[in-house]
Amino acid sequence: MRLPTPGRLHRKVRWRKIRHDNGINTLRSPLMRQHLPGYGKDRSAATTSPHFDEAKIGKATMRALIATLFAWAMLCLAPAVCLAQEPPPLSNETCKTCHVPYEAHKDTVYHSDCLACHTPETRHLTEGGSGSVKLPVSANCLSCHQYNDHRRMNWAFAEHNKAKVECRDCHGIHAPKIKQVNVGMWKSDRISALCVSCHKDVAARFTMPSHHPVIEGALSCVSCHDPHNSKTATLVSKTEQCTQCHQNVRGPHVFEHPPAVEDCVICHNPHGSPNRRLLQLAQPMQCLQCHSLASRMHGNPPRGAQLRGCTNCHGAVHGSQSDPVLKY
Repeated sequence: MRLPTPGRLHRKVRWRKIRHDNGINTLRSPLMRQHLPGYGKDRSAATTSPHFDEAKIGKATMRALIATLFAWAMLCLAPAVCLAQEPPPLSNETCKTCHVPYEAHKDTVYHSDCLACHTPETRHLTEGGSGSVKLPVSANCLSCHQYNDHRRMNWAFAEHNKAKVECRDCHGIHAPKIKQVNVGMWKSDRISALCVSCHKDVAARFTMPSHHPVIEGALSCVSCHDPHNSKTATLVSKTEQCTQCHQNVRGPHVFEHPPAVEDCVICHNPHGSPNRRLLQLAQPMQCLQCHSLASRMHGNPPRGAQLRGCTNCHGAVHGSQSDPVLKY
């Protein structure tokens, strides 16, 4: 529908000259007639009615004209506003027009839908890379990976989650985070190399004289640790975690050694130690943290042989089936 311009509207309206009883001549248009009281019944009575007010009629006509012009302007501007707010089309092909040169972005075996993980701004698409692209957070990853693997069910309680570690900090979306293992971890797996990239203190203990064989490739960090779980979300104790491999010291025993039952790390450092057998302290200082030297058994004063190694006499330090003092 084509709206008439104000000039055409003025030319098509037929103005009539009206002479009133007071001798004043006025002009009246058909647009004004519909605002007159009694229009359509008695036109002569309308002009002579005491309610007839030329000022009110002029204001009403001006309001109708302004409303018509405003509606016309809105109809003309509406397509431009809609076009400005319409985002450009999004698809995987749109992303690949720029991201194909990157080798990491060619791996689409598992993550083939770019928009399922990334949310680019309109400016990023229209200006060729400007603006930000929202990277996926843990909640986005868990929307797919939480229910197909029981190991990720306790992520809400995991230590990494409490430390504000995101999935993308360890897992590469398009390619592995660790592509080449450094010289210090050259025999280990990539998972352990990824762990020590943050846990530098543990990496230093792997180089001590007594350590678990992680850098040699016999063990991995995930052999003992579950990065997606919590220490308190399982009923497995720390001692039971160790005795899965060290079954020769596994109980129950008739005469138990309380630290061995409670927690192995009371005496041992699992990652590495300068002392033999991963002990936190060298003998006899490790034993003297809890025990005192009874004079009736060790002499007064204790002799040198008794201060060199407690396990020379107390061989069943993890528990005994027959001796209450854990000698055998």
